[in-house]
Amino acid sequence: MLVEHTIELDVPNQGNRLIKPIAMAIDIVRRRAPLVATFIGMAIAEWRKLDSQIAQVFNAHRRNREAIENDLFRGEFKLVSKSDDDLPILR
Repeated sequence: MLVEHTIELDVPNQGNRLIKPIAMAIDIVRRRAPLVATFIGMAIAEWRKLDSQIAQVFNAHRRNREAIENDLFRGEFKLVSKSDDDLPILR
């Protein structure tokens, strides 16, 4: 359906109900226990760094696997696992 003009929906935006209590809790922690808030912020930053490093390792592994497949099979075949986990389950 193509429309020439913008369409406005008359639906009130109530947002997520958890945002307000979470924001209040964060504000209380920042005011009453700034060291705890700093520690939590640092822990989150370190977690994000670790997550990024893990993602980089998986991407490098995928690129290496693709390079091996291209070198060995000239892109015609893919390496697959022979694990029992890959087998279909018969009921």
